[in-house]
Amino acid sequence: MTHPHRSIFTGPDFPSRRSFLAMMGAAPMLAATAVDVVASAATAGDVVVDLSAERQTIRGFGGINHPVWIDDLTPSQRETAFGNGFNQLGFSVLRIFISENRTDWSRGVETARRAIEHGAIVFASPWNPPTDMVETVPVTRKQGNGTTYEAETETTLADAVVATSAEGFTGSGFVEFHAATGASLQWNGVIIGSTGRKNLEFRYSLESGTRHLDVYVDGAKVESDVAFESTGSWSTWARKSIQVPMTAGTATVKVVTTGTGGPNIDSLNAAGLIEDPDGRRLRHDRYDAYAGHLNDFNAFMRSQGVDLYALSIQNEPDFAHDWTWWSNEEILRFMKENAGSIDTRVIAPESFQYVKDVSDPILNDPEALANLDILGAHLYGTKVADFPYPLFKQKGSGEELWMTEVYHPNSSSSADLWPEALDVAQHIHHAMVDAEFQTYVWWYIRRFYGPIKDDGTISKRGYNMAHFSKFVRPGYVRLDATATPQPEVFTSAYTGDRGKVVVVAVNKKTSSVSQTFTLQNAPASRVSSWLTDESRNLRPQAAIDAPDGTFTADLPAQSVTTFVAVPLRPAH
Repeated sequence: MTHPHRSIFTGPDFPSRRSFLAMMGAAPMLAATAVDVVASAATAGDVVVDLSAERQTIRGFGGINHPVWIDDLTPSQRETAFGNGFNQLGFSVLRIFISENRTDWSRGVETARRAIEHGAIVFASPWNPPTDMVETVPVTRKQGNGTTYEAETETTLADAVVATSAEGFTGSGFVEFHAATGASLQWNGVIIGSTGRKNLEFRYSLESGTRHLDVYVDGAKVESDVAFESTGSWSTWARKSIQVPMTAGTATVKVVTTGTGGPNIDSLNAAGLIEDPDGRRLRHDRYDAYAGHLNDFNAFMRSQGVDLYALSIQNEPDFAHDWTWWSNEEILRFMKENAGSIDTRVIAPESFQYVKDVSDPILNDPEALANLDILGAHLYGTKVADFPYPLFKQKGSGEELWMTEVYHPNSSSSADLWPEALDVAQHIHHAMVDAEFQTYVWWYIRRFYGPIKDDGTISKRGYNMAHFSKFVRPGYVRLDATATPQPEVFTSAYTGDRGKVVVVAVNKKTSSVSQTFTLQNAPASRVSSWLTDESRNLRPQAAIDAPDGTFTADLPAQSVTTFVAVPLRPAH
């Protein structure tokens, strides 16, 4: 959700449009502070790390440098961002801007070069095609993820039943209709936040043919004979959307068969609508030229000593009031017909809120999927419950999964505000564990709400990022570990670099916590740790031995601690 000055919340960076929502080799050279750490046996409530259960490979952590909208990073700030020594963040990913104007392409090259010299990967995203490739059209589309209501929960059925006989449903079942006419399904508690036109989206399956449903809102018919086309099988699910007026409050939504029977209905999603009468889009006859534009940028950067790891086809195509809109169908067409000609890895679709509707068509189309290297997503206002992506796990084998932009929890507060800054560490935890992303990329690297403040020093939010970025290095692998050993405590674990194990523990409680960690299938280790809380920033703690792979540590109130276990060398 990227704009030179704006926020999903109100605040100083929100002027115009909407309120929406390794280090072990380079450890800080500070005097060690005592910490309660003792050898212990594993018990219930431990953090259990299973070294034999590997998850995703981590590409890294970082942010964007956007010198077209704000000043370039200074030489000193480049070292702070991408170096991994004392008082440096250890970022290993840099995102850059693909301007529609070639005269801007040289801006930021020095920062990109220096990031690469520090071992970072660089990828690029465009906001707009060149002006001659763009046209103005009215745009109407679903806003964000909306709220999903299962068909089998808090509903009223007539001549319809809850079933589980077909695969692929969500929740505990789906609804099938038992009468060709008059059978109905009604959702009784659909929450509508504001009066206006809304997007109602039905997830359904239908083996063959076309069946029709009437749709009622609060007892009044709003659409007649809505056609649901075949999905090919009862276990293949698709979505059907309609746009209807609704009133703020709690609504009922009812579907009724009209003579042809009905499809199986899995769920209803209710969301707001974006309606932009003057939307910009890439002209349909210029797709080849646009692919050429992206290739030209890639070639230019390579000529400047910046070998891009990947580039995106469009930043936030589904929330583009200030840049270029793409419909899901347009994204799919480009991915099928044009993305294959791009001569580096391709990222898509970079939805602003990880809206699965935007990326589902790519995953479900073999031609488009063959041209996708990285599924990129943003996490603005995305609920943690929406972080997992079962379809990607099912069909995205061979592709990477990146979180390519966010600021969290807002862009209005000082990045030093505590304990709010601790939310960053918890957010990264969920991005790594629940979503299984391979990168976590912030918006502006240097900004008053970012990891580096405007004066060039690291912020509290930055130190929270550093608990991951300095220790969980590119190529490390996340391990299966107890994610929430006790309320308001969040842990994740990683391994790499000759058997090191990194555990990041976030304690959101207002009191300290004694937490035991058990490293299963691990050799005897020596454990070092670093702590950030209200008064300390990446403060090294006293190291201990864990001969049986188990240790207990005190996690101070409202803190984040990174533990690094290094295998002890056997005696000779």
